[in-house]
Amino acid sequence: MVLALVLLASVPFLARPGLPRDTDAELHVFRTAQVRACWEQGVFYPRWAPDFYYGYGYPIFNYYAPLTYHIGSALSFVPGLDVVAAVKSVFVLGLLLGGMGSYLVARDLSGAAAGIVAAAVFLFSPYVLFIDPHARGDLAEHFALGLLPMAVFFQRRLVERGGRAHLLGFSICIACLPLSHNLLGVVGLGVLLAAFVWQVTVEGRRDGVGRGALGFAIAGALSAFFWLPLLLELNAVKLTVVGPGHFDFRNHFVTLAELLAPSRRIDMGAMAPNFHHNVGLAAWGLALAGAAVLLRRDLPARWALLFFVAASAGLLFLMTPASRFVWERVPGLEYLQFPWRLLGTAAFTLAVLAGAAVHHLPGGGWRPAWLAGTVLAVLLLALPTTFAYPWEPDFGDTSPAGIVAFELEGKVVGTTSTGDFLPRTVDMPPQPLPSLVESYLGPGPVDKVNRATLPDGTDVRILEHGPTHDRFATSSQRNFYLRIYTLLFPGWHAYVDGEVVALEVGRPEGSFYFPVPAGDHDVLVRFEDTAPRRAGWWIAAGGALVLGLALAFVRAPVREAAPEPARRIDVPVVVWVGGALVLFALFRYTWVESQAAWFRHHSAPGEAAAARYQQRAVLGGQIELLGFDLPQRRVRPGEAFEITLYWRALGSLEVNYQSFVHLTQPSTMSWGQSDALNPGGLPTTRWSPDRYVWDVHRVQVRPEAAVGTYTLEVGLYTLADGQRLPVLSEDGAPSGATTVVLDVPVEVLPRGWPSWEVQR
Repeated sequence: MVLALVLLASVPFLARPGLPRDTDAELHVFRTAQVRACWEQGVFYPRWAPDFYYGYGYPIFNYYAPLTYHIGSALSFVPGLDVVAAVKSVFVLGLLLGGMGSYLVARDLSGAAAGIVAAAVFLFSPYVLFIDPHARGDLAEHFALGLLPMAVFFQRRLVERGGRAHLLGFSICIACLPLSHNLLGVVGLGVLLAAFVWQVTVEGRRDGVGRGALGFAIAGALSAFFWLPLLLELNAVKLTVVGPGHFDFRNHFVTLAELLAPSRRIDMGAMAPNFHHNVGLAAWGLALAGAAVLLRRDLPARWALLFFVAASAGLLFLMTPASRFVWERVPGLEYLQFPWRLLGTAAFTLAVLAGAAVHHLPGGGWRPAWLAGTVLAVLLLALPTTFAYPWEPDFGDTSPAGIVAFELEGKVVGTTSTGDFLPRTVDMPPQPLPSLVESYLGPGPVDKVNRATLPDGTDVRILEHGPTHDRFATSSQRNFYLRIYTLLFPGWHAYVDGEVVALEVGRPEGSFYFPVPAGDHDVLVRFEDTAPRRAGWWIAAGGALVLGLALAFVRAPVREAAPEPARRIDVPVVVWVGGALVLFALFRYTWVESQAAWFRHHSAPGEAAAARYQQRAVLGGQIELLGFDLPQRRVRPGEAFEITLYWRALGSLEVNYQSFVHLTQPSTMSWGQSDALNPGGLPTTRWSPDRYVWDVHRVQVRPEAAVGTYTLEVGLYTLADGQRLPVLSEDGAPSGATTVVLDVPVEVLPRGWPSWEVQR
């Protein structure tokens, strides 16, 4: 049953070749390809990505959870699978783990029928089915979400019953959580710790304290090779993942109305889907019904289910603006960046509660039919999110040369949007170097030597180039400095004829150089483990040893207390639910395909049907403004409001433009503004003339703004010189303006004005 649900949820990945190039999925493909390239050259746990950042190298794998890239790399060696297909397989594996884990947890608490409902609710929740894997393409977070239900299952089993299998499963799942996704790993660990404390105290499972604590300790030790260097070497990089702008958590709260809203129809005429951050009608509707079951005092799992009620309420609260004070006061919480990121975790806790709703189903011979109807309703309510955005079947080149070519397009470098892990030795982000780029894009070999700085008569011959080393033969009549196009980071060392020499940092790009004496020499630069990395490996080895000893001496599991019949699936259930799944598949991929407009729409080229206010203006003959959304037209001083602009390219663009929104009164005075470096999340050079781009801005009104009516002015400019695109008149001639004044004004109200009146 769960496998059938997983297959239905995986159809876009299974039915289409390739993966999108306009979501984070492409970044995860290149990271997987980089791990595979390292494997092929004998480096099986790379901390350094040698081909990232225009070939300078980048320490991303020392800080960003690497598990999904290693799984993808391993799968890419399976005959018939390339790197792209392997990444798709990891997406599907995440769905399988999450669906199976949700089923197992709900089955233990409320029976097998509840497990089927929980699996359906989890797999077909908007965030798990559509937002995370397709709209965002976040492979690492998606996989971590799949691991969490399995971890909760093993945790509950270990505390309640013990046993080798439960200890092994719990230790591996917990260890893999931080290795799958840094942020969701921490969130998942917090949920598991809270569940453990609840289980021991509220549910009275005090005899399982030792077993649970042992599992947590072993898991922490097993993953120490990753988290210990991450923490101890965090000061070696510029961690630019928080602060004003896009990564400010204040810009990403979700109203309760949106959380509970139905999924909106997706406009296929946009470059990216515009969706609700919602939990799904089926999830919260069935979860409320499941929570009502707790009123029955004879329910065996009453106290266990109460934890999922509390967890769901807490997660939903933390996503709303009312929780801002929590985010501002809890240290480190701002690193989660997006409060709506908790939607995936809430999908699991709500799914377990939704499973408990089967207690309301009538008994007797028609109970399987009622269960099948419930599952079918879950799937039907998810129909709008089953339409994944189209993508090209050929993903493109994933070789090191393909990685460099991708970075030259200007969207991201190092596969991170802000150069999150640039070494602190970098004063100014390095630019692509023609000689280094040519050595990648040409026949090779990759040449890391800054040959422009070599003295006359000096010869540097490349002997070897690998992911973590370069070896040269040098010949010179005088002493010289050998400058290497590699960013200086802890672990890099240089040897001349086997003797270590000190490295010096080259300013401002942060590469390194070192002295080489006159004569003929063998020179080696090599990336090696540091003390924290070696310590992490030793701790992980110790954890594996303790786990082995525990598995050898642990007692047999306690006999389970749950009634066996509640954990079985009867033949009528298989027939009815299986029939419902077949019916949904036929309905979705036959009739719905012919009536797709009921669940999605497609704006014609040059149109943005989603825009509430239609207003057209052409800027520089290159980009057209189609309209805008302004949900809130009243605001108080010091507050922020959101506006969405709708653009389209009038042809292929060769320049990346940035967008801006200014709140003005009069036109020469700005009382609030917002800038987007990549409007719509994409460089304008990647915009398609056939689709529009929706560009969200959050404008913060200055606290000293006076009461009155203000205008909104929008436009486009180039970051390098600040030059704005001119606004053209209807006849195509320059109008003399460089901003478009929107037709709808914004009213600034007095500070004491009631909130309900502001929102009206």
